[in-house]
Amino acid sequence: MIIAGIKLTFLGMTVVFLFLLLLVFCVNISFRFLSAANAREQAEMEAATLLKRRRSLTTKSTDEVLVAVISAAIAAHRARTLLVR
Repeated sequence: MIIAGIKLTFLGMTVVFLFLLLLVFCVNISFRFLSAANAREQAEMEAATLLKRRRSLTTKSTDEVLVAVISAAIAAHRARTLLVR
């Protein structure tokens, strides 16, 4: 009776061990397939972030130039109206 229990225990442990090996094998295969796609998506996200930063930097510089032009126009107008009086 004890021998049958020990055989059943080893059989059960062997089945579980083989199932876990199969599971690890499947996870490794899926990781290899999905890592290439994940790297591509991550590169695209980084490129989009860099593009957004560049656009915000050019917008800021354009806004600064616009403010400088408007300030110069106001200063020129005020200088002209002071000369007229």
